[in-house]
Amino acid sequence: MRLNTLLIILLVVSKSFGKDFLFQNKQESNQTDSVAVWLNVAQSKANTSLENKDRLLTKAFNEARNHQPDLLYKISEAALRTGDSSLFRKYNRQVIAVSKKLKEYKSHASAHWDLAIFFRRTIPDSALYHYQEAQNVFTNMELDSTNIHYPGNLLVSIGNLKDQVKDYVGAEKDHIEAIQYFNQIDRKDKLYRAYNSLAIAQNGLNKFNKAIEYHLKAREYIKFGDKGSHFYNILSNENNIASTYLRKGDFNKAFELYERLEKKDSLPFKRPAVYAKILGSKAEAGLKSGLQNFDSIEAALFKSNHILDSINDPYDKARNYEFYAQALATLKKDTVRAIEQARWGKAIAEQTNNNDRLLSTLKLLTTLDKQNSAAYAKDYFDLNETLQQKEREIQDKFARIRMETDEILEENEELARQKAIYGGIAIALLVLGIALFTIISQRISNQRLKFKQKQQESNQEIYDLMLDQHGKIEEGKKSEQKRVSEELHDGVLGQMLGLRLILSGLNERTDEGAMEQRGEMIEKLQEVEEEIRTISHELNASAYEKVYNFIISIQELVKTVANASNINIDFKYEKDHPWDSLPGEVKINTYRMVQECLQNCVKHARCENIVVSFEFAKKTLILNVVDDGVGFDSSKGKKGIGLKNVISRVKKLKGTLKIDSEPKRGTNVQIAFPLHMETDGHLKTNVLRKTTQEV
Repeated sequence: MRLNTLLIILLVVSKSFGKDFLFQNKQESNQTDSVAVWLNVAQSKANTSLENKDRLLTKAFNEARNHQPDLLYKISEAALRTGDSSLFRKYNRQVIAVSKKLKEYKSHASAHWDLAIFFRRTIPDSALYHYQEAQNVFTNMELDSTNIHYPGNLLVSIGNLKDQVKDYVGAEKDHIEAIQYFNQIDRKDKLYRAYNSLAIAQNGLNKFNKAIEYHLKAREYIKFGDKGSHFYNILSNENNIASTYLRKGDFNKAFELYERLEKKDSLPFKRPAVYAKILGSKAEAGLKSGLQNFDSIEAALFKSNHILDSINDPYDKARNYEFYAQALATLKKDTVRAIEQARWGKAIAEQTNNNDRLLSTLKLLTTLDKQNSAAYAKDYFDLNETLQQKEREIQDKFARIRMETDEILEENEELARQKAIYGGIAIALLVLGIALFTIISQRISNQRLKFKQKQQESNQEIYDLMLDQHGKIEEGKKSEQKRVSEELHDGVLGQMLGLRLILSGLNERTDEGAMEQRGEMIEKLQEVEEEIRTISHELNASAYEKVYNFIISIQELVKTVANASNINIDFKYEKDHPWDSLPGEVKINTYRMVQECLQNCVKHARCENIVVSFEFAKKTLILNVVDDGVGFDSSKGKKGIGLKNVISRVKKLKGTLKIDSEPKRGTNVQIAFPLHMETDGHLKTNVLRKTTQEV
């Protein structure tokens, strides 16, 4: 009673869990592995209805499409494993469309690959087409460590398909290409399958020694593959070698290998289908080598058929019946039973579409059943002709598909070449443009450098001239001082000395003559006074010229521009400032900036009046050039060469430039720069001013 209650509780809980697990969308969508879970359930062999499988695949497809597009290929794969063709075609079509749109190349190629597997047994040419489509996608995508082996696997699959339709030469070519590819990417774990498939293709070409050589080569790479597949791969390899010896006609060697295979531990339980095939093949080898008697052959064939019935795999039973018929006819001479067994084999071959076995059974019946030999022979030749015609048609289709694929590849290569050419031309033009730009920029830079050098040379020349002029002024000053000294010494001082002596003598006299002489001396003193006044005036005039030379230069510039342009120009400055005491660099750059501003006014302002002014404020010299012209938008105005030169000079003097202008309201250019400091901390102009005043 308690046991029954416990079972009921477990059943209810499991159903409740299953219901939640399968039908609650919100909870499932929150799981990180929900897609994998839904797919595992959908493709499982459990008693899940097609409706539930369809619903689970839809949920998985929507989740992958919206959030995990790299998992789309798993949808097609799971749909293929459900075993339902309509379900597979539905989701395979959707995966191809979505993955192509999203450029999810792996899923796109894998979906075509699944479709090729779907058509492989029934419509080989369609299978080849989709293999080729998958191959094209892989060719155009960037491969990484997780999928770099796919193109090689695909080549092996294409080769196996060609082997299936007896295009052994084409199969050989694909398998060799696959081996080269796997060697190139150093994937030894994939070489077993490639060499094994190449050996099977050699069997089709009746190159049995080559087939054995490649099977032995394949055996060397079993250890690099999946360890879980080692047992089956070793078994398959040994069975294939034994089968090759059997086809080659070396029945003794084949019987020896099959007998060794039959004794492998747990083979009947691990691989019953392979074990049943080994029993049948051993019976054939024993019959044709004479190493086995009838009873042993009969027992082996009956045991093989029993195993095939238990796993519901009747395909190889047709071969067993054919061998049994041969044994009855050869060893027992029982033609009646032999014909009966052969007919059973023929029926099974027809049911399983085992055309190769059907041909060999018909051929056997033509020798066993003499009465119906003609009919069997006709059936044999008709079937053989039909199969050969189908093989030719399929091979022609394969050739056309291959040709069309090659044409597409050639077109793609041509497009790639054209793209490369156009890309090369574009790069060449870009390089040429960069080179031209560099050359032009270099030339402009060189011209600017030359201009600056010439400007510096001109400034230096002007500075040298001004220094020379200053030297001449100093020389003139000394000459003037000497002249004044001589005039005072030789003229005024001599006369003053003579007058002093005469007056000293007259002071002691009071007569009338003395009075007249005193009057004459007073006149002489007036003449000396006048001479001193004259010398003083000449000295003041000379000093004026020397002190105001810089201002005179600006005045002459203003006068020249005014006369040439018919513009009224007013020049204002502080008359008591010793302008010539400014540093030479300041005077040169100030002169040039005034000159450039006046030229801009004449060229662009269309003004009637200009005011140029110099003033000092907090140890800063301020230059203003104001006009009443048309003005401009200073925020949008372009900088010409003249203005750039002004900016360059302002930077040299570590000053500031401010341009205030508006359309129809004139322009005000204000330049301000600090006066340079001497090492003792005093303004250089002040030092020079003090020196000038003292002189």
